[in-house]
Amino acid sequence: MRVIGVTGGIASGKSTVTDILKKRFSYIVIDADQLARQAVERGSPGLIKIAAVFGQEVIKENGELNRSLLGEMIANDEQARKKLNAIVHPVIKKLYDSQIAFYKKSGIPTVFYDCPLLFETNLQNCVDETILVVSDKEIRINRIMKRDKLTREQATKRIEMQMSDEDKINLADTIIENNGSLDDLLITTNAYFTRRKLLVK
Repeated sequence: MRVIGVTGGIASGKSTVTDILKKRFSYIVIDADQLARQAVERGSPGLIKIAAVFGQEVIKENGELNRSLLGEMIANDEQARKKLNAIVHPVIKKLYDSQIAFYKKSGIPTVFYDCPLLFETNLQNCVDETILVVSDKEIRINRIMKRDKLTREQATKRIEMQMSDEDKINLADTIIENNGSLDDLLITTNAYFTRRKLLVK
């Protein structure tokens, strides 16, 4: 079974590409964000560890993770972010391995892994090849401002908190540029599938 990792910075259009994979081409896409939610769901060992490290106040009265509070706690604290990743990432990897094993046993020939932090967490070694979705910085800033109702300064900060596209490009096998319309992205994505002979699953 071939596993293809799909990644990209905030507002690059990565999620749009994975939507195309699922809805237009009917591919299986494992969603790292969904795995991350499972890793810290109510009563899970991951959530218990987070409370032990960051304090019981990060747990809501209903037992769920207070994501906004935890986000504020790690926003400007690199060490806190590393502590959180050390708790969550091993759980996500275990969930990922379980899904991969399931699809492999099912005889699925190609699976995509939608993972925003693929390169940051060195998970490129867990897939057979990688796709990086990139967009010009100015386009990304405008998308974030419109989507999240943020100021230009806030949008820029979100981008600069992440690994740069330049560093990611050096690690990626395939680059998909998303600076145009949805139709442009469809054409680019379809060209990738044709080149890689993936249209027939």
